Amino acid sequence: MSDNAEDRIKSEPRSPDTPDPQFMKEFEKAIQTYSNAVTAERPEEAQNAAMQAFILASQEALRNPTPSLLLKEKASNCEEKGEWVGAEAAYREVFALEESLGNFGMIAKAHMDLSRLLRLLGRLEEAWQFASQATASARNTTIFPVLVMTLTNESLCALDRRDCAQALAAASEAMQVIEPGKIYDLMRAKTRITHARCLLATSDPAGADSNLASSWETLKKKPASTLMHGVTQAHANWWEVKSQIEERRGNVPAAREAIETAIGYLRQLDGPHALFALAKALDRSAGLSDLAGDSPAAERAASEATGIRRHLQLPSYH
Repeated sequence: MSDNAEDRIKSEPRSPDTPDPQFMKEFEKAIQTYSNAVTAERPEEAQNAAMQAFILASQEALRNPTPSLLLKEKASNCEEKGEWVGAEAAYREVFALEESLGNFGMIAKAHMDLSRLLRLLGRLEEAWQFASQATASARNTTIFPVLVMTLTNESLCALDRRDCAQALAAASEAMQVIEPGKIYDLMRAKTRITHARCLLATSDPAGADSNLASSWETLKKKPASTLMHGVTQAHANWWEVKSQIEERRGNVPAAREAIETAIGYLRQLDGPHALFALAKALDRSAGLSDLAGDSPAAERAASEATGIRRHLQLPSYH
């Protein structure tokens, strides 16, 4: 084979399902480095390896975008602009595409993405239905983190519908399916926070407090970072639930302090979902400030929450 023939073969576009071999080699090396660093409790090295894996995956996606990835990018762009009809249409196209390909893991992710959007739009019954379908698809995979994600989303959708028993059942199952190993400690901590939220909703503040204490043992070793949004979100969620527990105990000052800490973490995140979470936390801050007799603080928090919802252009600013 001539050199020119080899060059032509190398330059021909690959199938979307065939990653570049060099990319796979470097990506797997970064993942292994991350795994080793987590096991050895070297957080800085783990964070650097995770970022390297993210950069490699992003570069490969730009070189070799799949139809699904292009649709997801379109949906994300629509969300950023508040074009909710366009975002929903794109997510539904992703859903249809993944179903036609028959990959249960990707089908579960597509259901979950659509569920999260509908939840943001306040269409809670539809969000719940897609969340349940996501879990059903995830049960057909052998990748337990996918099932954990869908069960967690299902639990949150159930809480939105005030179906506390179903929320607790989904959150409890999510905790049970996580495999042992230090590398899954952060996943366990996040799931415990959701479980704590559900326990509190079912009037078990002691159980909720126990779950928070367990999850804190992991979170305190993983400082929030602008590069690791999942960790930052976990800290925000932890303090939000802590605020609810303190309010249940009648300790309004501690509840206010906790929700303000959660707000501080949420301000480090971006995107419409993070902004909506910030608005909800500000609503809570306003309510607690009212209880404390601090009307100016309550008005400031409520005003900012209203401004965020107006900015997001959500239906009826729900």
